[in-house]
Amino acid sequence: MIKYCCICLVTLVLATVSFAQPPGKLIRFSSANAMFPDTARANGHTYNGKYYDAATHYSDSSILVYIPTHFSPQKITNLIFWFHGWGNNIDSALKQYDVLEQLEASGRNAIFVFPEGPKNAPDSYGGKLEQPAVFRALVKEVEEKLKEKRIIEKKKTFNIDRYSITLAGHSGAYRVISRILNQSPVQEVILFDAMYGGNEQYLQWLSVPEHRFIHIYTKDGGTFDNSRLIMRTLTDSLHIPFFSGDEENVGDAELKKHHKLFIYSSKKHNEVITHNRNWERFLRYIPAEK
Repeated sequence: MIKYCCICLVTLVLATVSFAQPPGKLIRFSSANAMFPDTARANGHTYNGKYYDAATHYSDSSILVYIPTHFSPQKITNLIFWFHGWGNNIDSALKQYDVLEQLEASGRNAIFVFPEGPKNAPDSYGGKLEQPAVFRALVKEVEEKLKEKRIIEKKKTFNIDRYSITLAGHSGAYRVISRILNQSPVQEVILFDAMYGGNEQYLQWLSVPEHRFIHIYTKDGGTFDNSRLIMRTLTDSLHIPFFSGDEENVGDAELKKHHKLFIYSSKKHNEVITHNRNWERFLRYIPAEK
């Protein structure tokens, strides 16, 4: 874990960074259902002897929502929730990893939701979103914002089952994702070098054949051994089929065919999202319905 922490802290950004906005519609609002502020970080957080105060790192309740230009409301709308890793914030992560531009280019008919996490801090804690009721309340709040902007129909009452939910993120995002995925109707999880823990929760969710899962991991990012452990457990104990291969050998055919993929990358921890335009590829190519 220490190796992972050092890698992530290289990208620590101490100020809000602007990013080039793709041509879709962007909504940003403050939410009572955001990750922070939260009582567990009301007095800040200390890591490796350094103190991260609550006012600077745990008080931003921002939620960013992006609607791609090609979005069309359907019977079931895909909501993609993205969570950043250590030492980042909404704006720095969008700039560093081209997340919105890759989403736009993918053609995925989805709405992107990005809650602010521990801001510019070495911390995986998911704040209030670790509580199932809060995540559901956030989904409802996002729906209300989309109705206000006439993105989706106003007349339907809230039902979280109306949405196909994707949870995705980089590095320290593993924790908040693990706390949500079995408490809400999550159909897809995409992890970028992020399998540090939460094994019990991930294995429970992975046991459902229809669930789509992609994890791309590296040798030196701190996730290698645990990723291999998860794969052994799926094979030996749960007998869950999955695809495992090197990034160079994973093309469109593999992404279209398999519901569960573990992809080894020779790239560095902070390169796996943009290299090969992986985020775009993972969103674009989905398995055909059986």
